[in-house]
Amino acid sequence: MLDLRIDADRSGRVSDTRYVLSDLAVGACLENMRIQGQSLGYTAHMETFPHPQDPLWAARIHWHRDTPHPTPEPLAAAITQRHTDRRFPWRGPIGADIQQRLTAQAESIAGQKLYWPTLPRERNAALRVIRQAETLRFKSPMLHEELFSTVRFSAGWRKVCEEGLAPATLAVEPPMRPLFQSLRHARAMQMLNLFGAASMLGWRSAGLPLKLSPGLCLLVTAGKERADVVAGGRALQRVWLEATLAGLSVQPYAAAGVLGLGFIPIESRYQDALSQLGDAMDALCAPGYGLVFLRLGYARSAVAFRNGRRALSSFGTKE
Repeated sequence: MLDLRIDADRSGRVSDTRYVLSDLAVGACLENMRIQGQSLGYTAHMETFPHPQDPLWAARIHWHRDTPHPTPEPLAAAITQRHTDRRFPWRGPIGADIQQRLTAQAESIAGQKLYWPTLPRERNAALRVIRQAETLRFKSPMLHEELFSTVRFSAGWRKVCEEGLAPATLAVEPPMRPLFQSLRHARAMQMLNLFGAASMLGWRSAGLPLKLSPGLCLLVTAGKERADVVAGGRALQRVWLEATLAGLSVQPYAAAGVLGLGFIPIESRYQDALSQLGDAMDALCAPGYGLVFLRLGYARSAVAFRNGRRALSSFGTKE
């Protein structure tokens, strides 16, 4: 038996209100364990939120040995290779067969599906809502502080770190790095926003790379309850692992989905923008709720820097 808990010291910030980001991560972690366990001949019986009075107790897993001669699960081979690639442009196209494989992985988790904006008006609407969300992250002081608190500038531009985002993984062009680093200061961000900096950053971080990339899809879940979001995290991981096996580079955009769910308590002056974002997300994928956009394409080379992972010994306790 294994219990999975959310770390109170690493969760619950503004974008993680009601633990929506943590629940996505829980789902991905659960699916990784289920896939790896299956490869070793074990079946996982998972119960999410076994005690509603304890919001940090995310899941309990019971393991059962099925066979001494397990059949490998193909997705297991991609677990250690899966990563985010923020570079652009990427090559395409993303063929219909690949789209079908990714869609099938999402739909293998009950209540989950992929939405592919294929028509020009659909893709333009998706790009607008992603860019609006990314822009809001630089306009809102609360979201801005949270965003830059995850970047470990102390690691420099040539190293990775065990936790947080190493600057080297952000694909910021060398001439822009000093400016980007200065934006972590709230006063600098507020001053530059007087000249439209947030909109420019939204265009650079989302608008431009999405326009130059061949593939875009949105993971859609059937409901907004925490169990639905965990299921979305499981589907997200399966889609991402399948994309990795197909040789695709992937960059997730979670801001539009997370902000669009309506849980995030940002400053009152941005509530109208938040409401409009939610309406735009509904117009894209209803029925259902969009969780995470994925930018997809074929990179010309391997990623030079990947964020590190905490040592296994830093997780968990035995009882």
